[in-house]
Amino acid sequence: MESTDYDETDTKTTSNWSVDYWENLDPSEHAFPNIIWHVKPAREMAIKSTLMVIVGVLGIFLNSIILIILMKNKWLWSASNYLVANLAFTDLMTLLFCPWFMLVRDFYQQYVLKNFGCRFEGFLQASFLLSSVNAVILVSYDRLAAAALTAEARVTVKAAPKLIIVSWFVACAMALPWAIKRTYQERQWLDYLESFCVEDVQVMGIYWHFLLTLLVWVPLGLMCITYGTIMWRLEWSARELRSRGGGTSVAKARNRAMRITACVLLVAVACRVPYTALIYWMNNLENDIDAVKGGFEIMWFAANFLIYLNCAVNPLIYGFTNIRLRKAMDRTPGVAWFRFGSWCCVCSLFKRKKLQMFDKNTEKIFVIENSPRPNMKLSRAIKHILHINKESVEFSIKVDDVTTKPTKVTPVKTEHA
Repeated sequence: MESTDYDETDTKTTSNWSVDYWENLDPSEHAFPNIIWHVKPAREMAIKSTLMVIVGVLGIFLNSIILIILMKNKWLWSASNYLVANLAFTDLMTLLFCPWFMLVRDFYQQYVLKNFGCRFEGFLQASFLLSSVNAVILVSYDRLAAAALTAEARVTVKAAPKLIIVSWFVACAMALPWAIKRTYQERQWLDYLESFCVEDVQVMGIYWHFLLTLLVWVPLGLMCITYGTIMWRLEWSARELRSRGGGTSVAKARNRAMRITACVLLVAVACRVPYTALIYWMNNLENDIDAVKGGFEIMWFAANFLIYLNCAVNPLIYGFTNIRLRKAMDRTPGVAWFRFGSWCCVCSLFKRKKLQMFDKNTEKIFVIENSPRPNMKLSRAIKHILHINKESVEFSIKVDDVTTKPTKVTPVKTEHA
């Protein structure tokens, strides 16, 4: 770590200079009031880079799996899966670009991204993070509408792409202050050329609180309302059917929804709340030199790391828990090799065995609906009559005469009270 000699007395004096004095100060007549280190130690950079590479590669891989499955299976092209694909795409783009900007800022003492990076970097990260929040909100609403609202309130296949486009437009519009109210500046000291990216304190101070509300409190509140309503609806339905001697399937859906809800909320709280605590901590720091050293630097990296970790975990929560997507994983070329649908949820095997044991002791009644009828032309009717076996009175129908339409068989299970 490279450093230059500096006067400790001058540093202590300049650390307590007033704002007016700083504004009228000619930096070219004074030494840089801090230690010059240029680049952080190689060990620290290796540890941070390794953690980001692990999260980045894992998140890009999992989100790519979700997108490939949805693109190659047209039978999965529904409104709900469109919203899940939008979330996967947003997280994929976030992990492709944003972590490396953060590492560059953290590794160098100078702001090496210059003017373009100062304006574009913040706008890009804010746009992706806000669009990810919008995608989570859309997925949560779609699940709420499917479980507790009427059919008219659900997102349709035609409306889903429009909602996705609007959500991206809103995210980019709300991220504009990062591109407008940030400027790149350089300051020449007696022994050092300082470069940094400065924000408009009056505007960005208010905007930071607004951004935190959108990134943390709004999604957390809506997810609590959404999944709380879903669980209340399932609990009400289970009690209603239990009073009539049934409700086993609804109770199982309720338990599954409770597990998913707990997972979603715990991940959201663990990954987003530390970032909020960091910003509040930063606002309460004193305006002194080295105020952001030590514990704050560690907290800053950890909070950003958890935000990107959330993007890597989202496909596991919203994609791999979907039964239809898991079935498609083992059928999609290029993805079937990983056998995700077979091993990603091992507990489902035990549940399937329990269901099979229950089915053996359950009386099943099969109701045949819409039975297929052969094309009864006059010539074929005569052939059918000629093929009658008079002793057993059975009809012998050739294979060519059987319709190719499948028979819809609906099993009706009797549940034990």
